[in-house]
Amino acid sequence: MKRFLLCFAMALGTCMALCAQGPSQNMKELRLGIGVRGPVGRSLGWGSSEIFSLTYARYGMRGIGYRVGAEYMPQNMEIDSYFGVPVAFSVRTRDRSFSESVVTGVEAAAAGAVRDAIYGYEPTAQSIIGDFLLGLLNRAEFFAGLTPGYIAGTNTPVKESYSGSVTSQKTLRLDNRFSITADVGFSMSFRIGRVNLGIVPSVHYFLTKNFVSVTSSGNSTGDGDAIVTETPVRFQYSVLGAIGYTF
Repeated sequence: MKRFLLCFAMALGTCMALCAQGPSQNMKELRLGIGVRGPVGRSLGWGSSEIFSLTYARYGMRGIGYRVGAEYMPQNMEIDSYFGVPVAFSVRTRDRSFSESVVTGVEAAAAGAVRDAIYGYEPTAQSIIGDFLLGLLNRAEFFAGLTPGYIAGTNTPVKESYSGSVTSQKTLRLDNRFSITADVGFSMSFRIGRVNLGIVPSVHYFLTKNFVSVTSSGNSTGDGDAIVTETPVRFQYSVLGAIGYTF
């Protein structure tokens, strides 16, 4: 989490610095995202699931705008059918053309090879290609907002584990079907004509109490009282690959 927050702060600083360099053109974008979303922390045992997102964004002359849309998960925390309507404030940097991005990618690959040589490492094809691809990313976007959602499923996931004479049962309880998350994230993308290809990592905090992980541990012989602990699931992460069309 600390590493993500550091990257998030760096991306935000980059966005604000580049937006301040000068005006960018008005832009609208329709973006489709496909990826994974899952819990953060001690509730990781519930796994991650696919998420599908379709959003519309509109930006002004300084790259400041908004993004709204819809998202769907076949399962969220192993409970069926989650629907969300994200609404976010967004700031983006200026675009570079594809040819300018290729030049930047070559420069980044060359700089990476020099860096490795200075520190005594032999440049590898993997590191050179990685630096080149990072150099292709020609637009950064920071967003923050809220997502009202609804959890439609009725299933109650249960997991059991055994350790010697101790039996543990973990149950996921759904306290509320309606949810609201506070979301922060950023995207990095490169442009080919009117098409943008990128990656969108973000973090989501449940303002409402929805998922509660309940663990009951006791002796398999039935002796003594079981120990029950409840852990509300507050944080989730998501990472999406995205393709967008600007107009």
